[in-house]
Amino acid sequence: MPDQRSLTDETTHLFGNRKPLVTEWQIPLELIKAFGLSVAMVSIIGGHFISMKTTFCDTCRMDLQKTYIVQLFGFPHTCVFIDENPAKTLSTIVFLFASLPLMFCTYFEKVRVEHSYAAGDIRLKNVNTFAKYTWGIRFCSFALVSLIYVNSPIYDPDPFVDPQHATLTQLVADRPWKQFILHYIPYFFWQLSLSLMAIEQAWYHHYVGTFPFDPPKVIIRIYLGVTFVVFLYYTAWITGFIFGFYVPGHTYHDKEDPDVVHNVSWAVFIMFLYDILAIIVPIILSICRSYGVGCRKSPSCVISFSGSTKEEEN
Repeated sequence: MPDQRSLTDETTHLFGNRKPLVTEWQIPLELIKAFGLSVAMVSIIGGHFISMKTTFCDTCRMDLQKTYIVQLFGFPHTCVFIDENPAKTLSTIVFLFASLPLMFCTYFEKVRVEHSYAAGDIRLKNVNTFAKYTWGIRFCSFALVSLIYVNSPIYDPDPFVDPQHATLTQLVADRPWKQFILHYIPYFFWQLSLSLMAIEQAWYHHYVGTFPFDPPKVIIRIYLGVTFVVFLYYTAWITGFIFGFYVPGHTYHDKEDPDVVHNVSWAVFIMFLYDILAIIVPIILSICRSYGVGCRKSPSCVISFSGSTKEEEN
């Protein structure tokens, strides 16, 4: 919770010496960001356990193998566990407590960079430009990420139109395929925004001296480079399945035994690697900055509210 406190303004006003009450909120941006990212993980992990207990168990009403995602990818991608109720509803509610803090942090972190650069810190020129042109994308992406729940893939499509053996005309005419496109678009922008946020914050904190354990610039570049390359590959990997073109590392069914799916371990590795790079690592870094572990403690964002005097109201 914000640390709310009141103090007296020390300036002299035009309407006498009555000093209006000023309220300040100290906002720990790093903790709020860590909270938002953590809640996102809780939403997904919780959805997995709920679905496996109530939706996809041996005696449950649905068969995991009949879901659109499993039929498309050949294995249960994380999203499949938050696509059906009751996990879907619960995950939607919980995810609101992830998207709202991340929207809040996106805007105020952009303001923080702007103010630091305007105050004369020329090291932040490129970071300021990056924040200026990407914060809107991130803000809207975090705001609209819940559309993944609105456009859940259709369960047990009959028939399942495999993009690898269909023309574009056939795909466009296929309702389950179009539904999955609507499901994937907000997920794509969610992943993109996580990468953009990691890039902005890594460079900002490196320049202002609040990057935990003060790694060399080359290490930060490697981390950000790997994160963005994994994002690009992950996006190409999913897009390849959607439009039916091959990407190295794709899962595929064995020709002799269709129940055997190859490259599942690689697919799971890429899926969790991106979560580690874009969610887990930023959570750890944010917590370290919040408590000054391995670096100078990151200052809180201060928001001031000034009340008006009776003379000003009249």
